[in-house]
Amino acid sequence: MTSFRDTRHLWRLAGLLAVAGLVGAVVRAALVPADYGRSGPYRESALADNAARPSLFPSDATCHACHDAVREERAGKAHEVVRCAHCHGHGREHVRLAELARDDASVAIPAAEPWDGDFLTRVDLYVTKDRRVCLSCHEAVVGMPEGFTKIDVAAHLEEQGASEPLSRETCFECHGGHDTAP
Repeated sequence: MTSFRDTRHLWRLAGLLAVAGLVGAVVRAALVPADYGRSGPYRESALADNAARPSLFPSDATCHACHDAVREERAGKAHEVVRCAHCHGHGREHVRLAELARDDASVAIPAAEPWDGDFLTRVDLYVTKDRRVCLSCHEAVVGMPEGFTKIDVAAHLEEQGASEPLSRETCFECHGGHDTAP
């Protein structure tokens, strides 16, 4: 009987651990979705949920409804897969005004503004011919996908004989924004 008396604290600890484990299992079952982990370390239905959310940016189809010439210019080119919003901003106000102008010809649609040079800009719709936008995707950095067009800027500009290699618009001496072929 003394051996049980001396181990009573261990039995209490074992009981507490068992209760804590049971409570943990119940809480986990209540909080972790049933489809978590089926296809990897995420909730399988999250993909469908994310696809159903409205986008922060208008779709390219929304832009091409009015700018069909741009769609044609990009067709089959390297930048066809780049979202309009990447180089021109979210354009929500621009799209809103364009939709109003369809029914009311007096609604003015302001022209796109020049890019202010800030990647976190609050400008609704802008145009840019700034090499920083191009290099945000094309500057050769570690970890880029193998087949992606990477540019060693100094070497590329020297090879191409850029007249103003330090200019913000230097990429556009040879390349267009929509059709990038030189």
